[in-house]
Amino acid sequence: MPELGWVLAPHVHGKGYATEAVRAALAWGDVNVAASHEFCVIHLDHAASIRVAEKCGFREFSRPFYQTEPTILFTRQKICPASRSRSNEPA
Repeated sequence: MPELGWVLAPHVHGKGYATEAVRAALAWGDVNVAASHEFCVIHLDHAASIRVAEKCGFREFSRPFYQTEPTILFTRQKICPASRSRSNEPA
């Protein structure tokens, strides 16, 4: 299962760049990576990254510890490119 991660310089926080980059990476992965799910692990204190993950379709799966730090494990089911294009068609 592929893992997705992101880190941005503080001076660009809050401008939507992380969400845009994660969505682009996921769109590429949906077409090019043979996996049914992706995951990301985010520290509980990183509220902005949690919001990015949720906006990009990740859902909380569990709350494990990484080494000694509490984290949230998020997973996202891969979107089939054919269904993505159909969802953009007018009804």
